[in-house]
Amino acid sequence: VFEQACVPLVVGAPQLKRYTAFGHLFAAYRDRYYRIDRHPVMSRHPATPMDESDLLVHLSRQTDLPSELLDLATLRSPGRSAIFDRLVADAAILLIDVDSPESQALAGKEIWRARKPGGYFVVGSSGIEYALLAEWAGKTAPGAAAGFAPPGAADRIAVVSGSCSPTTERQIRHAMSDGFDGIEVDPVELVSHSSSAAIARAAAAGKASLDAGRSVILYTALGPSADRGAEIDRQEGARHKLGRGLGELLRALSVGQKLKRVIIAGGDTSSHALGQMGV
Repeated sequence: VFEQACVPLVVGAPQLKRYTAFGHLFAAYRDRYYRIDRHPVMSRHPATPMDESDLLVHLSRQTDLPSELLDLATLRSPGRSAIFDRLVADAAILLIDVDSPESQALAGKEIWRARKPGGYFVVGSSGIEYALLAEWAGKTAPGAAAGFAPPGAADRIAVVSGSCSPTTERQIRHAMSDGFDGIEVDPVELVSHSSSAAIARAAAAGKASLDAGRSVILYTALGPSADRGAEIDRQEGARHKLGRGLGELLRALSVGQKLKRVIIAGGDTSSHALGQMGV
């Protein structure tokens, strides 16, 4: 589509405490920093556990496309542009290290320099947008800084969570200790042939809490110890169905109760749930 032999790849995003250094991914958890294959959450992720921190090795398990790395030392060298161009000519994937605002700006500079009139295809995390914004900051591309007015208080909030993260577990327990009703939803039942009945029962329970004027959290797990992924994965496409089921549940509550604010928690379920909301 883009007549482009090589795709730049940017994963590091210091703003999210995620860093790539010499091809390896590191991330923070509770104010400590871990290589991704030793990260307390991501190394044990129920859907995509990371057992390899070298991202190009990790990707080599998914594709036989040749890859190269523009590492931190090269990125900061005077000859980086020439090396970037040579690597782009040799590889189909070019991972660009980002470990700081400085290296992020340099990554954005090279990607912006290499762009073509018909468009330039890049892959990665939100680190791409951060890198390009760093490059554009001294130019006229972005307009005035966006401003967002505080949304104000909401009388009731409905939350659905498909996350097994210990961070989400702490948030759920905190919310329940602060007045939210907690309703456990069986994830295996949610992906079974009786999923419609399970959604209806959960919606009725949620409605009762909201009718009483309380906020509610409907969750499929409280932390990693409650993960039932092995049971769920016996059915093909079950994780997608789980996300869609939570979305249907949240849509029923938000429409029926005319809610002004809802929350979806869980990286792998959020996109599927959001798709059911008609946003």
